[in-house]
Amino acid sequence: MSDRNEPAALSEANLAATERLARLRLARTKGIGNATFSRLMGLYGTAEQAIAALPARARLSGRPAPAIPSASRMEDEIAWLGKRGGHHLLRSDPAYPRLLAGLPNAPVLLFTQGNTDLLSTPSLAIVGARKASNPALKLTEEFAAGLAEAGLTVVSGLARGVDGAAHRGALPSGRTIAALPGGLDITYPPEHAGLQAAIAQQGCLITEYPPGMPANARHFPRRNLLIAGLARGCLLVEAARRSGTLITARLAATFQRLLFAVPGFPGDPRSSGGNDLLKQNQAILVEQVQDILSALADTPSPDPGLAPWSRPPSRQPSLFTPTEKVPTAPPAAPRKAPAASQSLPESDEKNILSLLAHTPSTVDEIASRCQLSISAVAAILIELEMNGAVQRHDDGQITLPS
Repeated sequence: MSDRNEPAALSEANLAATERLARLRLARTKGIGNATFSRLMGLYGTAEQAIAALPARARLSGRPAPAIPSASRMEDEIAWLGKRGGHHLLRSDPAYPRLLAGLPNAPVLLFTQGNTDLLSTPSLAIVGARKASNPALKLTEEFAAGLAEAGLTVVSGLARGVDGAAHRGALPSGRTIAALPGGLDITYPPEHAGLQAAIAQQGCLITEYPPGMPANARHFPRRNLLIAGLARGCLLVEAARRSGTLITARLAATFQRLLFAVPGFPGDPRSSGGNDLLKQNQAILVEQVQDILSALADTPSPDPGLAPWSRPPSRQPSLFTPTEKVPTAPPAAPRKAPAASQSLPESDEKNILSLLAHTPSTVDEIASRCQLSISAVAAILIELEMNGAVQRHDDGQITLPS
């Protein structure tokens, strides 16, 4: 009998061990983000060739050579994770969650601990206020328990308040995923140490950040992206107008996920954001678990072979009524690896930022001015928005932060 904490399919069967190790080293190199990793793999075809070319490219551009982790260091990290039931999960691995893989600029590397099979199961995100009311916490636990018993995996962020209640409700069924803002060995908030350990044993922990990386305010947007990207829908419980909960809702709507909200007392600011979405018909009103199950049953699941926005749910309106459509990019044609004397393309991120101002621009306008495809610009803008470098408005237009 296989260990339930083993991934459904590890990639060694499909990818040579040396190349997989090289991909881990490249992904763990400081300064190599998701977009740069993809660009290098497109240029060189293999991570081994990309690693071999990086020092010469750095010299040509006048930059210091990147600190590429050694093979032995990565093997030590693999062993460290393995002793704790953890794994590296590359975007090229069969066990990588398909819904997340369909997103623009999906994380190249994830760190997981626990039952990785849950990453490929139908799931629903539950998010809400950290300082939630007692009735909201009770309702969240009841909803999470009911959803888990119905076969859905509950995804949340292990934060205080609603997040913790969601995990606690689903934990007895073993169907919960916690997305973390730091390494697997870091607990945030500290009082959830016991809950995090229980999820590692009975559910699944997932993060973009390596062991030892402390939780940081800059990490929460990427954590929210994991929550929204893994799930078929997102349930809001007590979400204020200006809150991290609405950021997660915004991401869920951008990814064409179903959006649900529990109505709250009209005078409570903790319910103002969710109530606004309901008044604007931008979320489905939820009073009982069956409301969610019925909506999911009536809406086709996004085809895991396609980007989620290519088959939007028919019952869910766009949260921010974007003015542009984001097509699925065709697969890139194989290219011959360039000689070391050729320089890498100028940063597309810097190019886009140079075109922006405090007056709004549409994605179509940006794409036409920087000579990139709309899908490429959309992917870069999501990354810039997550980093706080740009601001996306309710009409879908982009500006520099005010």
